[in-house]
Amino acid sequence: MATPPYPEQRRSSRLQFRCRVRISGKDFQGNEFSEESETLSISRFGASLRTARPYALGQTIFVHTLEHGHVGLFQVVWMGRAGTREAGQIGIELLDARRFWGIEFPPEDWGI
Repeated sequence: MATPPYPEQRRSSRLQFRCRVRISGKDFQGNEFSEESETLSISRFGASLRTARPYALGQTIFVHTLEHGHVGLFQVVWMGRAGTREAGQIGIELLDARRFWGIEFPPEDWGI
């Protein structure tokens, strides 16, 4: 079995965490949009989300947490492939250098 040329490396642990959010921004034609969604998992640097609309790699979006009212600028860095269990999901990376989710993450060596 061949290994991918660039192994997946995460900068921080992921936590299974459900958080209701509103995604907003501009679509491919420059039209503004807004979509309610939820996180599937989060990390210090981003999240994976369910989505009903198409996004592009590199697209910037605003994410608003509905419970706490936090707003952050994110970039789409991964998209689930159609026909897989990840269809309708995107991975996003926080572009703002601050704590966004309002929780403390465990140390990276936790559980070793």
